Amino acid sequence: MFFPAPTPTLTGATRLVGMVGNPIRQAKSPENFNPLFARHGIDAVMVPMEIESDRFEADMPALMRLANLDGVVVTMPFKARIVPMLDHVDDSARRVGAVNAARRRPDGTWEGSIFDGVGLVGAVRTLGVEPAGLRVGLVGAGGAGSAIAFALADRGVRSLSVTDRNADRAASLAARVASGGTPAEPRAALDLAQLDLLVNASPVGMGPDDRSPVDLSGLHERLAVVDIVTRPATALLEAARRAGCRAVGGAAMVAAQTEAIVEFLGIGPSESRTTAQTN
Repeated sequence: MFFPAPTPTLTGATRLVGMVGNPIRQAKSPENFNPLFARHGIDAVMVPMEIESDRFEADMPALMRLANLDGVVVTMPFKARIVPMLDHVDDSARRVGAVNAARRRPDGTWEGSIFDGVGLVGAVRTLGVEPAGLRVGLVGAGGAGSAIAFALADRGVRSLSVTDRNADRAASLAARVASGGTPAEPRAALDLAQLDLLVNASPVGMGPDDRSPVDLSGLHERLAVVDIVTRPATALLEAARRAGCRAVGGAAMVAAQTEAIVEFLGIGPSESRTTAQTN
């Protein structure tokens, strides 16, 4: 029997969470957050908010002054640009130089963090795998890839090999991770036969005709594979599953990330919707 997701009831007491980006119409976050708010009895709603790129520095601070806005989830191209507007940024976001969620603290100041790494670790764990001690190959050294690299390093991976179309970017990320004590190096190409975990944090796979972002010749059944692209089937995932690998797509990362962001926002369950004031 099908049970539809609960629909939130909006009142004058409902708290707002913005989903900020440009373009925004393709964003799936409202579809993930709003049912979660409803299931947990949280009187909040996520609203997509498209801000013109050339107006972001002027319009975003004004948006953040809304008294009933408790948080924002940030997507491209604003993850780095919002950082200077925040009063506090945690260590994970500082290392990456980007934020994908910010919350209003009780004193009215704003704090930001990034949850791509948290989401990735959650996705890995759905495969029955713990990152500690693994030899990891990472494709993509952008914002998401950087957050993932540091999260894996924090959880004690044995080594990290980074590849990116921009070799300088891969080298920079590997150097920053290595400076924290985790063996990391840039690679022109990954040798899958030498890896325990492969993570695709690049956009390759978003297009229906995209090929795998890596050479699959060394693919082996003991390799765990996470493709953060949210399409249910990518060339990488299909090849991994044919080879008998434990593999999961971006939906698992999104689910883990969503739960973590809701906890970070700190918006508690409403005491009673029936007692909310109305005008």
